[in-house]
Amino acid sequence: MNIISVEDPVEYTMMGINQIQVNEKAGLTFSEALRSILRQDPDKIMVGEIRDLETAQLAVRAALTGHLVLSTLHTNDAPSASIRLIEMGIAPFLVSSSLLAVVAQRLVRKLCGECKQEYVIPDRTAEDLGLPKGTKAFKPVGCEVCRGTGYKGRSGIYEIMKVDEEIQNLILEGVAGHRIQHEAIRKGMRTLRDSGLVKVREGDTSLEEVLQVTLY
Repeated sequence: MNIISVEDPVEYTMMGINQIQVNEKAGLTFSEALRSILRQDPDKIMVGEIRDLETAQLAVRAALTGHLVLSTLHTNDAPSASIRLIEMGIAPFLVSSSLLAVVAQRLVRKLCGECKQEYVIPDRTAEDLGLPKGTKAFKPVGCEVCRGTGYKGRSGIYEIMKVDEEIQNLILEGVAGHRIQHEAIRKGMRTLRDSGLVKVREGDTSLEEVLQVTLY
């Protein structure tokens, strides 16, 4: 298996993977590295970030010719990734043909296990969030272990959108992001906020933390 990555910077050296460090001063950009990589017949390619149209075009071309391409984009949520690629200049039919799945992520602070305090979410708040009345959660308090912050460590919340035929058609039509989101949710996608609320109910983080990082 020939796996090649282009990173800025290479943070972890991994055995068995060909890793390339971006050096823009020397002319080694994501797009230049990716163009060179495609001549080496890779099976899987990881592009640290798609920052410009040229990199996006090369990544899509690689995906359409049988390579598994992994990369990152800056968007608010998973459904917005396809819109972002189109706004960068990629034709909708190319995006719909090449995109397999999108994972959006946020980091939330974890509650300190020594001092977190259980409470019942107010009925009005629970109703607004689609939670059952009487739902219990935990809030930060603060102690010596967490240095008075009420939090210790961080955890991820995720939104995973699989691109099936219906979503491909919506991308092809060039519809707004919220319509793609509604279709993805209808097919079972858990939003970032819903993912965060699961962690709230499990006592992993606070409601305030989730509402803050999913405010969009």
